Amino acid sequence: MALEVRLPKLSDEMTEATISRWLKAVGDTVDKGEPLVEVETEKVIVEVEAPRAGFIVEIRAEEQEVVPVDAVICLIGEAGEVVQPSSAAPGAEDQRAAAGASTPPVSVQAPPASVPPSAQGSNVVQMIQRTPPAGPSRPSPAAAMGASPLARRVADELGIDLAGVQGSGIGGKIVMADLQPFVDAMSGPPTDASAQSAPVVGAEARRPAPSPPSPAGVAATGPSEYEEAPLSGLRRTIARRMAEAKATIPHFYMTAEIDVSDALALRERLNQSFEEGRISVNDLMIKGTALALERVPSLNATYSDTGLRRYAGVHIGIATAIDDGLVTPVVRDCHLKSIGRIARETAELIEKARRRELSQSDLQGGTFTISNLGMYPVAEFAAIINPPQVGILAIARPVERPTGENGRIVLRRLLKATLSADHRAVDGVTGAKFLDAFREVLEQPERLML
Repeated sequence: MALEVRLPKLSDEMTEATISRWLKAVGDTVDKGEPLVEVETEKVIVEVEAPRAGFIVEIRAEEQEVVPVDAVICLIGEAGEVVQPSSAAPGAEDQRAAAGASTPPVSVQAPPASVPPSAQGSNVVQMIQRTPPAGPSRPSPAAAMGASPLARRVADELGIDLAGVQGSGIGGKIVMADLQPFVDAMSGPPTDASAQSAPVVGAEARRPAPSPPSPAGVAATGPSEYEEAPLSGLRRTIARRMAEAKATIPHFYMTAEIDVSDALALRERLNQSFEEGRISVNDLMIKGTALALERVPSLNATYSDTGLRRYAGVHIGIATAIDDGLVTPVVRDCHLKSIGRIARETAELIEKARRRELSQSDLQGGTFTISNLGMYPVAEFAAIINPPQVGILAIARPVERPTGENGRIVLRRLLKATLSADHRAVDGVTGAKFLDAFREVLEQPERLML
């Protein structure tokens, strides 16, 4: 009997993932533990492995499709096994059943002995035999081949008859790309010719209302041209989590101006003797934040409805920009590590983030977060808390400004640091104490070396 391979829950907060790339096709043989597919979770791309050996008899989630945790993504069976479509699977499979799409049984045959192993993956067509469903009437192409959940939803919203659509997906499945000509036809000028050329149901009802007459001498113009970029799984996750954080966490903000002239001078001296890479300004900020959190542990915490959990270890997340969003790898036990070790670990994590090679363990367990935009011309900003943490520190660019010192005017490098805090967990006095401790450490940078 074919085994259903379901999307595993790879982290406590994971609810869905995007199918990034299939490593196997229908008809391919797989060994137990062999990677089947790459999926993009909230912050990383991971491989899902085969739970048993056999043949891929069906793939139920196409590339770039978002599927919920525990949804069936493929079936693994034996050679010659016939698989009946299941309507009881959760998630995407429920949508398939509700839409009335059916898939004919699939029989996977073992490759002929004369076919060399290296060529087996390219002979998918020879290895798959589809048994037509019984019944006097021939089903429509859409019913026979099925459609992706996204394609069905768009077709339903726009009134597109899937019976007239030729599928180009796996096994002839209708995917969004197959609907694009119909969508383009509907979005064009509502002329009689365009209405007749697109096989659209209810197109007349969906045409935009006529534009009002233009003033004399002014030419009417159509909608502005634009390009819509699809949201990646990471971008969707960031959007959802930030909206939830802003809607559910009562943020308050406090900003301190800090003289970092001596700290930056210390960094230059350290880099002259630091043989393994360079110490960045961000490394100084991480160490300073860790020491401040030791003095004000109420911000080194996570919040829940049952209580405030204060942590003994200071594990700082670093907001890191990658191509399509932000990830937050965690440097652990920063209060116990030297600046040099923090610099090495931070550099490794940032490089892994840019290569999209972070593991779930690299992203979990943070107790506080830093967002540093000091490399950009940003004078001041506030960040959104990363729940369930209760605070995040936004660090802006150091700016050289004249200031008074011992009765004379001198140029000093000042930066603004803004704390965003969860008012359910801490109050303004706690935030002020933290910023004062952070300022004190950076303005007396020898404390960073203790």
